[in-house]
Amino acid sequence: MAETEARGGEQAAVVLVHYGEPTLTRTCLASLTALETAPHFAVVVDNGPLPGVGQALEGAHPALTVLPSLDNPGFGPACNLGARHAFQRGASAVWFLNNDAVITEPVLQPLLERARANPAVALWGTHQINGRRYQGSDRQAGWFHRGILPSQAPAPVGGRLLEPRETLSGASILVTRDAWERLGPWPEHLFLYWEDAAWCRRAHLAGLPIALTDLAIVHRSARTVGKRSPRQAFYSARNRLLLHREYHPEGWLERIWIWFYLFQMRFFQGRPDLCRAAWNGICAAHQDSTGRDPRY
Repeated sequence: MAETEARGGEQAAVVLVHYGEPTLTRTCLASLTALETAPHFAVVVDNGPLPGVGQALEGAHPALTVLPSLDNPGFGPACNLGARHAFQRGASAVWFLNNDAVITEPVLQPLLERARANPAVALWGTHQINGRRYQGSDRQAGWFHRGILPSQAPAPVGGRLLEPRETLSGASILVTRDAWERLGPWPEHLFLYWEDAAWCRRAHLAGLPIALTDLAIVHRSARTVGKRSPRQAFYSARNRLLLHREYHPEGWLERIWIWFYLFQMRFFQGRPDLCRAAWNGICAAHQDSTGRDPRY
């Protein structure tokens, strides 16, 4: 574990999950160092596959810990590893930030201010500037929110509460220590994709409010894994079906429709490798396969 000690006093932690070449992670840390005004320390969970990430990130942030997890257990387990470390060090809150994101103004400071003013809210998210798109919450299909009642909590200043069918993007979510203890850790069985949706659904089911703020980060999606890559196609298909079975075990007929939708979507993209990956994901979900698949 490579570590540079944080300064004293109450602090939040920023947790980044790293995979691949360290340039994106270093750029993210540098933006926090240059622009963030809230006292904080950074925790990078290194999921591999390259050794020496701690050395490559040296100097990018003045209070940095690198936790090696080179067997790559997945995004959810890595987030939980980083959060447990941060809370054990006394962090008041953890901001999960994608390693391929950057900030252009202070974000953690206003996030913490909103969280302190609204302690009932479990999760806090930001918008994402993705090229010309300004993305907020993700709107899920009807099966995802079936049986969940809307929150009756008042809307926070500087944001709004999500409806049951909405979820936050895992690229930027803040949770306080108290909310973490009420909600529990990230789901760990999906390896990659849909963990953020599953975590938000747990909050919705428990009646814990989720807020989307008016703050924003810059995040061009899928730069680590690759947009429309076979890996993305596989886990996106598999995990959507795994969650449907988890939430609606009797809904086999609806799952058949989801199978068809997922496969035809990839077919009309004209990428045979994506069709194969999506079909493999559908089959893996049918076999109730979880965690990391050795093919992807």
